Amino acid sequence: MTQSVKRKRWRKSRTVLCAGMTAVLLLTGCKGKEMSLSPSEQTETSQSSQAKQENSYSKKFREMTDEIFREELKESTINLHYTLAYPENYGIDDYEITFGDYSMESYEQAYEEQKELQKKLEEINPAKLEGEASLTYKILKDYVETELSVQDLTLYGEILSPTLGLQAQLPVLMAEYTFRTERDIEDYLGLLEKMDETYMQIMERERRKSEKGLFMSDRTADDIILQCQEFIEKPEENYLISTFDERVDRFEGLSAEQKEAYKAKNLELIENDVVKAYQLVIEGLEELKGTGVNDAGLFYFPEGMRYYEYLVRTETGSADTVRRLQRRTVYFISDVLTEMASVMEENPELLDDYDTYTMAEGTPEEMLERLSKEMLEDYPEPPDTVYTVKYVDDSLKEHLSPAFYLTPPIDDALENVIYINPLYMDGGIYTTLAHEGFPGHLYQTVYTNETEPSLVRNLLGYSGYTEGWATYVEYDTYEKLAKDQPLAKLSMLEDQFSLALCSYIDMGVNYEGWTRQDVQEYLESLGLGDDETTDFIFYTVVQEPANYLSYFIGYLEFLKLQDQAQGTLGEQFSMKDFHDFILTVGPAPFDIIEEEMEAWMQ
Repeated sequence: MTQSVKRKRWRKSRTVLCAGMTAVLLLTGCKGKEMSLSPSEQTETSQSSQAKQENSYSKKFREMTDEIFREELKESTINLHYTLAYPENYGIDDYEITFGDYSMESYEQAYEEQKELQKKLEEINPAKLEGEASLTYKILKDYVETELSVQDLTLYGEILSPTLGLQAQLPVLMAEYTFRTERDIEDYLGLLEKMDETYMQIMERERRKSEKGLFMSDRTADDIILQCQEFIEKPEENYLISTFDERVDRFEGLSAEQKEAYKAKNLELIENDVVKAYQLVIEGLEELKGTGVNDAGLFYFPEGMRYYEYLVRTETGSADTVRRLQRRTVYFISDVLTEMASVMEENPELLDDYDTYTMAEGTPEEMLERLSKEMLEDYPEPPDTVYTVKYVDDSLKEHLSPAFYLTPPIDDALENVIYINPLYMDGGIYTTLAHEGFPGHLYQTVYTNETEPSLVRNLLGYSGYTEGWATYVEYDTYEKLAKDQPLAKLSMLEDQFSLALCSYIDMGVNYEGWTRQDVQEYLESLGLGDDETTDFIFYTVVQEPANYLSYFIGYLEFLKLQDQAQGTLGEQFSMKDFHDFILTVGPAPFDIIEEEMEAWMQ
């Protein structure tokens, strides 16, 4: 599911919701008959230049994984749309309009298909694979093994949650659904028509969770119910109407009558099918309230610790145990607090201007232009690309983050859009734009895409890499500002402390069994234990376990790689070359990146 991944940031002085909108797709499996190493009969894709450099064994492997890519995208129209602008160029012409299959049977089938894929991978001799094929093999093998490690814990996953849940993400994805062809409009309307069917499957899954004692707490259910009620409260004013009308009006090649017909159809579907779909969620959750047996973290479910270990691995990409990550986080918090005290001691007047501090002047466009030039000291020059800054529509301001980058389809990389939410145009927008734009998500996406990674890797979401990178470069931007602005240093340290603190509490709640009272006592030991702060952090990590970790642990892993490279290469180390290596490898588990780096350093 392509989704907007949000990180809730807690700050002592204010609460801010920030996000990087990235494509995070789930590979649910691939049918056995499709996993042949025989040559593909499909039209060559954009990887033709790469294919010329492959040996025959690597080429056959790529053809196998390309077929997996095609078949997987057919399983979800919205994933297909957000991954490929022109699927026909990849041999995808005929597909069913669907959000995907959320039935329990589909999950069981997916695991069986993954087992078949695992067998196929075991039959391959990795020593014969070269370059990108070798890297893809390692990543795909690791992915399948990780997924199969929790095949008995299917019901531990949660599709509905206040921030990352499907019911929260789907309206935004539909509002941003690009109309390139008239078929896109037809697909969009077809998806709206299927929404109630999709939520019906999801609510059946929630009933199964309830029967197994794995249903959400009443507080979480109430949060989701309220969210759904607000979304359908005034169907005739729903933002999916205004956003659809604007896109249809801009679409060229349709008569006025055709546009009005499409608008009427959209309105009808929202007032009927979409409202019905969200009403199904409301009524289903109301019915199941009271059946949840756990108001705290995953620790209190029978296999909660094992499932959390899986989440941490998939969300962070780190091979470290949770215990090890806890220790690393404690050391980081201690170092940051020490550094904050030192900065305050040297500059006691900083707090007077802290709440009104502005890092950089200018419009978002001017800031991005500045960032794209100043980054060239330490980062490779980006490929030729264009981007547009757009401002979130008034109808969406309350639903979206301060800024986000909408990942473009891999075959239309020039369609880069950064959205700014006017509600959050404060002094911190500069480093937020570094996170979303240069040298953050936009830069990383375009640069890695230019290296032509294997198509199947676009199905594997490694948020530890993508969000870790964006956090890493965001703090690097802070550091550059801090050379002339002590307030930038303090602001960065405060943000690092907030992120590390929330990550540590996430692990405490979900792996150690911390209760709300435990969290409050820990925060009080830091002078922060008011009820509002405690509730915000505790319920966020209960409802979205391991989400903070993708940002924080991903960031720590990049620092670790940088330290290793500098320590090994010494005077030969180049920050620009290091970043080129990281971006060329692309999203992957960090132990695989580290293995690749050993070869790169030699």
